[in-house]
Amino acid sequence: MSLKPESNHISSILQITSTRTGCFLKTCLLSALILPVLLASQPVKAESQPILELNAGLNDAWFNPATGGQGFFIIVFPEIKQVFLAWFTYDTERPAEDVVALLGEPGHRWLTAQGPYDGNTANLTIFVTEGGVFDSAEPAAATDLAGDGTITLEFADCTEGLVSYAITSLGLSGEIPIQRIVPDKIALCESLAAPPPNACIRPDPDISHGVDNPPIVADAIIPVSEVFDGGPGPDGIPPLEFPQFTRNLSSTNLNSLELVVGVKVGDDIRAYPHNILNWHEVVNDQFTMDGLSERATLNYCPLTGSAMLWKSFMEPGNETFGTSGLLYNSNLIMYDRATSSLWSQMLEQSVSGPQIQRIPDRLQVVETTWGTWQAMYPETLLLTEQTGFSRDYNAYPYGSFRTNQSLLFPANNSNDDRLHRKERVLGINVGSSSKVYPITNFSTNIEVINETVGNMQVVVAGSGGYNFGVVFNRELEDCTVLDFEAVQDKLPVVMRDNEGNDWDVFGTAVSGARTGQQLQKTNSYISYWYAWTAFFPGAEIYQ
Repeated sequence: MSLKPESNHISSILQITSTRTGCFLKTCLLSALILPVLLASQPVKAESQPILELNAGLNDAWFNPATGGQGFFIIVFPEIKQVFLAWFTYDTERPAEDVVALLGEPGHRWLTAQGPYDGNTANLTIFVTEGGVFDSAEPAAATDLAGDGTITLEFADCTEGLVSYAITSLGLSGEIPIQRIVPDKIALCESLAAPPPNACIRPDPDISHGVDNPPIVADAIIPVSEVFDGGPGPDGIPPLEFPQFTRNLSSTNLNSLELVVGVKVGDDIRAYPHNILNWHEVVNDQFTMDGLSERATLNYCPLTGSAMLWKSFMEPGNETFGTSGLLYNSNLIMYDRATSSLWSQMLEQSVSGPQIQRIPDRLQVVETTWGTWQAMYPETLLLTEQTGFSRDYNAYPYGSFRTNQSLLFPANNSNDDRLHRKERVLGINVGSSSKVYPITNFSTNIEVINETVGNMQVVVAGSGGYNFGVVFNRELEDCTVLDFEAVQDKLPVVMRDNEGNDWDVFGTAVSGARTGQQLQKTNSYISYWYAWTAFFPGAEIYQ
């Protein structure tokens, strides 16, 4: 993205500036005739320690009272760590109404600069453009003199800064202290300023399970030769578009040991039985999030034993996912109905198409038995077998696949026999570190593990008896690292921290001083061992 301004863009900036200063713009930036006067040398400002990070709260008009008739308009772009600066001149007295400013006269110049910033300092390259007529239908005849010197822009705080310049073609250099013309963004700037030295900043988690922004080869980020046709074709395994739920749990014949995918989004609490997901794999659903109704997709792959919940990112009308009929590492590949991009479920990323490399917004799920979920959330809704399809939901469609060592489709690294291929493991990825916690290795009661994976302080809560496992970042936004211990017989509460706060299975504090706070979700979910090691080979096994 280029920030190099065109003359009409600069004209807009200058119009805004002249309005805010109460001045009538009369000359272009840095007329060659008055430059020696306007650029009079200023006292050198003493160096100061950076106390802020450049931010959008600095976007404003700036000037130096000692050098009336000129000023600076500054725009900070934090997303790309760039700064744009326009250096302009103006009259300090408003002329008569019939006076017309003739801009674009010979010798007039635009002077703008752009470049990267680090901390409180930006190093900008000057662009001087000659010619062009302001606010005119005449075609501009501008000639860019790119790279004509440098400007260093340094801020001491949200009210004062220093411009150091060296303009090659004009042979001018010096320093100008600057201050705001209107102080209306000081509060915003201070709120965005970096914390003081030695303040803790919680490390941002990886955005993806694997390599961030993986390379694209043959229009895909996975090997095309390792994608297999599962047989049914697109939507041959039909997603549920209008899922039906019931609160009358006594009417269901669902076995208490049957696995379900449990979801708690706001006040919406729902359970999706495996015996239905085995036949449909994708449920396009709707939840109330922050008071608004939003679409989300619950997806489950019976061949890899993995379940996720993704928020919809698409425009109304095409907010759903379908089953593509394709598999990678024996795992479900979906497609979105807005762009027909393909999405790898276990990579949680688009692997081909217009959305390639995109990562969905992910919500926490808890996979456990129906009996455990009912004990946690007796008020839950339950997905019913009233799906509109004729399926024997009491039958498992893949025979003895859940218990034997065989695979129906190829998977990389499937010969890692450190565990049974179909062992259900809770896996987590942090950077290049990958670790799994076999569900059956947890104690019968609830067990809590405080440890470090990669550079992340995590807490793992699980139970072999209750058949669940979850893992969260135990470093809070205020950089407090909590230590947890297990809590028994208080489901859905599963752990208590060293401050005395109780936390539920979704990582929410439900009692104590931190009530309402949320532990950060990690790149983690439950799957079969062979699938986890196929996607993330060499994973460490918790002993």
